[in-house]
Amino acid sequence: MILDDGIAEYLRAFCRGEQAAVTSRTLENLFHIRGPDLRHIINRLRGEGVPICSSASGYYYAETEDEIRQTVRQLRSRIKKIAHAERGLTKMLEALGDPGQFTLDMEDLGGDTP
Repeated sequence: MILDDGIAEYLRAFCRGEQAAVTSRTLENLFHIRGPDLRHIINRLRGEGVPICSSASGYYYAETEDEIRQTVRQLRSRIKKIAHAERGLTKMLEALGDPGQFTLDMEDLGGDTP
């Protein structure tokens, strides 16, 4: 895809290493895309083996193996948190037993009841 290649090439040429990271907002403005679209492109490129890393500073093209390893650790941590949330919701559905509609007592969730 042309846009994917453009983003990968931009990062490779101008954002090598964590010290040269670029914010998501900057990439969104440069390529005239929305944040969710940028994240999909970054994930697709990573899936193809393009060494795009991220940190609190933004996205960057890996310069070292350690930068890739750090991003992999970060991704694994996010996967674990998402899996934990999914398991909790699945347990709730199983406890309900009825796949139909259900209601939650707002007091159980710490909310106000009318």
